[in-house]
Amino acid sequence: MSVFLPFVTSPPHSSDLRLIDAFRPSLLSLLPPPDEPVHAEALLALCVGDGLLEVLEWSREGTGADPAASMWLAALRWHHVITGTFPAGAPQPPPRPTSHALRLIVDTAGVELIPGSAHTSLSGLSSAEMGTRRAPPQPEADDDAALLRILPISCLPYVETPMKQDWAETAICLTHGSSALIREARHRAAHPPTPVPLGPRHELLEVVVEDLDRRWREVTLPKR
Repeated sequence: MSVFLPFVTSPPHSSDLRLIDAFRPSLLSLLPPPDEPVHAEALLALCVGDGLLEVLEWSREGTGADPAASMWLAALRWHHVITGTFPAGAPQPPPRPTSHALRLIVDTAGVELIPGSAHTSLSGLSSAEMGTRRAPPQPEADDDAALLRILPISCLPYVETPMKQDWAETAICLTHGSSALIREARHRAAHPPTPVPLGPRHELLEVVVEDLDRRWREVTLPKR
């Protein structure tokens, strides 16, 4: 289903501005300290964030966007980041800036992944078909690390809470299906985290987040 979001021509409402400002610190909170391994689901959350940005870009241009398809393509890009390949028979979307940078970092051993942290979501993406709310690929999968991908959804401006909750459920059902996990995803989509002070983060991954946040702000804030 395609959606059209408001074209930003005037100062955002204060609640939307808070969400825009929360995007960067929320994503930075996913990153490990320097020289520590990163959870693969944190990288998936970054890819989902760039997929949502693509939805915002299309909407700003007046083009309807399909959030479910955009998040699936983002997850497939993540699959390529982690494995160097796409699932057999699945679409092979061109890279976005975030997935391109992450692939380079992973490929050159610029970051270490927590062993096994990608397994469940890679399994969920192994089919050429997109997992849906009606037919998730792993109905019993309940790995709560999948909830990390809800962070960028919770920071979306200009999107009503019920729609964000539906998008959160869609994002989980790309790879997982536990009803408890879905309930928690819907809850988190409606309650963006409060930014907290952070210590140093992994340097290369922080550069990726900074670039994503810069592009996020360019699209979500009014044109000058």
